[in-house]
Amino acid sequence: MKRRNWTFEEIEFLKENIGHMKISTISRQLNRTETAVDLKIKRLGLSNTKSFTGQLTMHELAMLLKIDPKSVKLWIENHGLKYTKKATRNTRKFYFIKPEDFWEWAKNNKKRIDFSKIERQSIIPEPSWVDSERYTEKKVNYKAWTTIEIHSMIELVSTGQTFSDIGKRLNRSAVSIQRKYQRLNSMKKAIH
Repeated sequence: MKRRNWTFEEIEFLKENIGHMKISTISRQLNRTETAVDLKIKRLGLSNTKSFTGQLTMHELAMLLKIDPKSVKLWIENHGLKYTKKATRNTRKFYFIKPEDFWEWAKNNKKRIDFSKIERQSIIPEPSWVDSERYTEKKVNYKAWTTIEIHSMIELVSTGQTFSDIGKRLNRSAVSIQRKYQRLNSMKKAIH
């Protein structure tokens, strides 16, 4: 089989679609083998799709915010954080977030973020308003549940106490108690 040189159009197609299409799809579109496409990507220095896009994955953003990636996923699913889902060189898909979209979302969701944990200029371009938020003292909304708290909550619910009363005993909001109890019931049903 004779080796075929890459055309300018093919290289442009590759650059435009890496991260949007799987390697197998790109290779079919260009009528080239996956190995040929993979080698060209490496030669062009595009092998790290994440850094090529200029966006952050859900995990990278979580790491910079010093929070659990599940929190970022909840922001995406329930609180309107913009994202794009892209395939990398493998078949795996990632959630990508543009830094500009994150900051726009953060401006409207300040209560969900502990800005003091975010290192200055770690997510660029960082808007000027972030610095004042970084030094504003905030009440922390997230508190991990302990096994003892979960067992206490279940026991108190079984005695007929209200979520509000249980919340006072466990130093949590009634909404927090209700949501945790509902999540546990959902998981229990999924297992059975």
